[in-house]
Amino acid sequence: MSLREIVDQHYAGLNNGDVEASTSVLAPDVSTTAPGAPAMHGIDQFKPFMQGFVNAFPDAKVHPERIYEAGDSIVAEGVYSGTHTGTLVGNGMSVPPTGKRMNLHFADFFTVRDGKVVEHGIYFDQGELMQQLGLLPG
Repeated sequence: MSLREIVDQHYAGLNNGDVEASTSVLAPDVSTTAPGAPAMHGIDQFKPFMQGFVNAFPDAKVHPERIYEAGDSIVAEGVYSGTHTGTLVGNGMSVPPTGKRMNLHFADFFTVRDGKVVEHGIYFDQGELMQQLGLLPG
């Protein structure tokens, strides 16, 4: 499977709200970093983070706009959009549904070895997310 196919499969699972399908491309000991979350080591620590977004934004879709590949790494930049109709839970916080739509800019960095993602860096602006949900002044 090519790097692009791995990322496409990850996003297809996320776009379908299927955390199992989305994480099937991750190595069991994947290392993940994301804004506002502690470092996650292994799929079992990453799944609840991802499930939190799936629950909070059940209609969300990932729209990659640019993909860059180099060696064993691939970077995707795009927009994650959806409607906040479920409670966003994670890292000791709980944000009740606001009913607001978000169009959150993101960048994902993936390092792949032996056909599985071993490092995953997720980057987005938490302030942008909170503003779009009406929780911070814009």
